[in-house]
Amino acid sequence: MSAASVDVGKFLQALHRRTVSFLRDELGIEVTRHSQHLDDVQRLNLKHLTSIMSATGNSKLYLAYSFDEALIVKAFEAYCQDLDIGEDERGDYVEETAGDIINIIVGNALADLEAQGRAIGLSPPIVITEAKSILRHRGAKFASANLETPHGGLNIHLIGPGELFDDKLDYVEA
Repeated sequence: MSAASVDVGKFLQALHRRTVSFLRDELGIEVTRHSQHLDDVQRLNLKHLTSIMSATGNSKLYLAYSFDEALIVKAFEAYCQDLDIGEDERGDYVEETAGDIINIIVGNALADLEAQGRAIGLSPPIVITEAKSILRHRGAKFASANLETPHGGLNIHLIGPGELFDDKLDYVEA
């Protein structure tokens, strides 16, 4: 599972590190527990809201940031605290917050890797609002980091090869 021959372990560590830092420094949210899983992930559980983007280089892989509802609402409140947002617009802004978070974190993590000579392209993020599980089969590979906060959890998933999936992380018919 590689995009431009990225070491998945190093990429997941960079995402993990950047995510913990972003949550703490930008949103005032502490990570209380965390774990990483590289080779043993058989099922991905997507939470309340998931922001997805693809990374392309020599091959394609998907990155997904999947938030518990209470965590993304807390992130939205911290992220948009100085904005006057009507209740009727709140849902759209919560989704935009998830898209902004993945854009910033993944962009910074990839900048770390690109400093080592690897150029990787990113798609704009899309957001899905359905909890679901994805079982690993048909040659798919998954790697995940799980972060817990006082406001709920966040799962970071690397999913590949990207050609097996559509942009909602459903398997493409073979």
